[in-house]
Amino acid sequence: MKHKGVRLTLVVLEAFVALTSIVCGVGLAVGAIQFPLAFLQGTPFSDYTILGLVMAIIVGGSSLLAAATILTGREAGVLVSALAGLLLMGFEVLEVSIIDRNVGNWLLLTVVLQAIYSVLGLTIFGLAASLWVTEYRSHHFQTRHVSHV
Repeated sequence: MKHKGVRLTLVVLEAFVALTSIVCGVGLAVGAIQFPLAFLQGTPFSDYTILGLVMAIIVGGSSLLAAATILTGREAGVLVSALAGLLLMGFEVLEVSIIDRNVGNWLLLTVVLQAIYSVLGLTIFGLAASLWVTEYRSHHFQTRHVSHV
């Protein structure tokens, strides 16, 4: 297994995202963490249950799976990590598009958290893509010129 430092960095970042996303997502879904319902005004959501479940299951679950599989040294771990990074970035785009217009005085905190998690998603995706290129690309694409003699 090459690039152990990159893999360890991915595991740490993905474990952090998994832990925070699962805890916060479950907290939102069950009402233990509460934000004003006014934040959801004009969105298809009447409460935070669905958003919390998406955060916990999709974002947190994919990050947990990625952290668990990346150290296997297999190609699938790198692909799951890349997908987890993309899902995190997608969730942040969704959050910005539906919630930010209504957060009022919470805007600074919201934008800072969204920026941090967007950078984490981009970093996870970038590290996974880097591993793919350096370790697995040659397995799928011919790297030599083929002569047609």
